[in-house]
Amino acid sequence: MKTLNKKTITIIAILLIIVIFLIFRTFQNKGASIAYKTAKVDKGDIISYVTATGTLNPISTVEIGSQVSGAIKNTFVDFNSVVKKGDPLAEIDPTPLNSQLKQAQADLNKAEADAEIAKNLQRANEELYKKRLISKEEYDDSRAKYSSAIATLEQRKAALEIAKANLDNTTIRSPIDGIVISRKINISQIVTSGQSSSPLFLIAEDLSRMKLDAHVSEADIGKAKNEQEAEFTVDAYPNQTFKGKVWQIKNEPIATNNVITYDVVILIDNNDLKLKPGMTAEVKILVAHKKDVLRVPTAVLRFIPPPYALVDEGSIELNNTSVAWVPLKNGRLKAVSINPGVSDEAFTEILDGNLGEGEKVIVEATENTGAGSEPLGPIVLPKPQRF
Repeated sequence: MKTLNKKTITIIAILLIIVIFLIFRTFQNKGASIAYKTAKVDKGDIISYVTATGTLNPISTVEIGSQVSGAIKNTFVDFNSVVKKGDPLAEIDPTPLNSQLKQAQADLNKAEADAEIAKNLQRANEELYKKRLISKEEYDDSRAKYSSAIATLEQRKAALEIAKANLDNTTIRSPIDGIVISRKINISQIVTSGQSSSPLFLIAEDLSRMKLDAHVSEADIGKAKNEQEAEFTVDAYPNQTFKGKVWQIKNEPIATNNVITYDVVILIDNNDLKLKPGMTAEVKILVAHKKDVLRVPTAVLRFIPPPYALVDEGSIELNNTSVAWVPLKNGRLKAVSINPGVSDEAFTEILDGNLGEGEKVIVEATENTGAGSEPLGPIVLPKPQRF
């Protein structure tokens, strides 16, 4: 029984050795059958952009309402009218306010007469009280009536000033130099004072300079800085590129469908007035421009060898370390640690590492169909993402 067990164990061990040998040969053959597409480390320029969408807006706008209520009698401006500070925009029918002004003036005249009577009575009673011809209560009563008449007079003066101001405010005037963007009133329309929810006019201060509010994702906002150059296109002029500079980066987060963005304000010149408020723009902000730097194709940093590739024993890939793979003899590979810098859509800068200009690095792997044959075009081997 013991002999049988020893023989069985020996046979199993031999079979395991054979299987391991066959597996090793299979993987070795597969590793030898892999073809690698390579690129050379070179020097060149890298231009990195942050992309975003945005909306064109005037730098400054003023919403104009009415300080008095009434019916619109005249309008003096329309859409796109250029106005100066103090120019009339519209006129509210002044007839009711003229009547109020006359009433206020009449009330003031009466109050002045009443105050004069009360004043004379108070002085007369003062003399009589000194001669003890009237009681103190009667004298105090005349003093109180005079004080009340003076207070009423002051109220009537204030009411007259308000009536005059209301009459003046029947003419709605522009508070700034600019251009009329919106007009929401017509003749005979009734307007209400303090109608802030629906302004009568919207005036942009100057459309020859505008701002572009670009919505930059939270992943890219750290790259944006003031004074960076930006370029953008709009649907109205698809073949023309407009330029501007970053002026302000707002800290207020904007949440849309659980996506956080930040408003980056770009100032632009619009001397030809081609650009209009509300246009949607596709924006590219230049965040880095490196000249004549050592670089590799960005795809190099995403490459990971297939499971059965022949990897050099000295290759140790650490976590959170960027690695480029270089080809060795006999189809073997070696990992080289590098420190990447600025990246664009095509290339990534190499800040430091063990790669020099002209060295070959692996971009992708394809399976070789046989000796002397060309590698297949499409990628047929797994390429898990490093990042």
